[in-house]
Amino acid sequence: MKIIAFLGEKYSHYDGMYYTNPTSAAFLQKMMSEDNIYIVSPSINSKEKPQTYSSKVREDKFIESPFYTSTKDFILKCLFKRKYYKNFIVFSDHIIKSNPDATFWIRTPSIGSVLFGLRVIKNKKRLINHMCADIKDTWRDKKYSILEKYFGFLTSRILRTLLGKICANKNTINLATGSALEKFGLKYSAKTYQFVDLMSEKPNINLYKDQNYIKNDETFRLTFVGRLVEDKGIIDLINIMEKLPKHVTLNVIGGGDAYEDALNLIEKNKLKDRVIMYGQLPFSELTKIYNKTDLTVVPSNNFYEGFPRVIMESWAHGVPVIVSNVGGVSAFVKNNVNGLVFQPGDTDKLDELIKNIINDKDLYMTIKHGASELADISTFEYWSNKARNIVTGN
Repeated sequence: MKIIAFLGEKYSHYDGMYYTNPTSAAFLQKMMSEDNIYIVSPSINSKEKPQTYSSKVREDKFIESPFYTSTKDFILKCLFKRKYYKNFIVFSDHIIKSNPDATFWIRTPSIGSVLFGLRVIKNKKRLINHMCADIKDTWRDKKYSILEKYFGFLTSRILRTLLGKICANKNTINLATGSALEKFGLKYSAKTYQFVDLMSEKPNINLYKDQNYIKNDETFRLTFVGRLVEDKGIIDLINIMEKLPKHVTLNVIGGGDAYEDALNLIEKNKLKDRVIMYGQLPFSELTKIYNKTDLTVVPSNNFYEGFPRVIMESWAHGVPVIVSNVGGVSAFVKNNVNGLVFQPGDTDKLDELIKNIINDKDLYMTIKHGASELADISTFEYWSNKARNIVTGN
């Protein structure tokens, strides 16, 4: 089966290959085999090979879309760059009509993916709509000005309406990451299924499933994995570290706009011996981190989260989580069963929960056992089999 996937993620082109940090393409390649997957996305030329990446695509399997960096950038180009929108539509129609036997895949709510998806259903082709984030309230983010919030509100409502049209089409199958997006999809179509494009492999050992497992030292290791931006809660978490006992450490994996701010805060609060900044790591390196983690912290404070994949990545290794109640987290995370849940932005509660779990070994072992119980559904094998069966109709 030939799948053409419009992902809307920026790639770097170097020496016949396209590279990016997100794992979306890698998941599809591994699920359906590399030869069957064609990726459509914006790209830039790079003078050197990226040092870290999680997906790579051969030149003959990559189609460069008209370039844009964000929803805002796409809209501005449509308004002020002559024929940009028309060229995007012509580009999309050409791909669709040139591949009459293909199944098309979009990753929404990326604006390019939404518009590409609309062209797919207009051409009456089969479409897999993976809804991975919720655009409904993104305009509320405090980083936006009043004017940006106004236009963001209008844009979010338009994109939600268009996404509903895609969901309702008879040729569309909807894959939803998290309970909120699943509920949205089911409003329009019964062909809506829970889905997480997870790359975690099942560990080869059962150590992390043993609820009697005893740590060999007193250090309690927290881990944060994700983009280092303010609305992911990384600054809040580093500030909390100053209040926690000295035997608590924090691994920080990821890169982003707040990286330098995080380094400066670590320096200011004299946490260099307790907070380790790894930067961006390829997905293959994460297992080493999880194997030395006692608790993963997901302190997101935003309005777009679907279901953070880091939760299941942790569960795959038997590691429990503390998560903020954003997006579709409730689809799988059960408070005091397989994790601990707090309200977004409530740093006092997060501080309290971390201290509680350090001091209450019975509670820790309860949620650790609960995490281990979900290890089997927290793997690439589980979700790829589910998606493959849906896509192929088996």
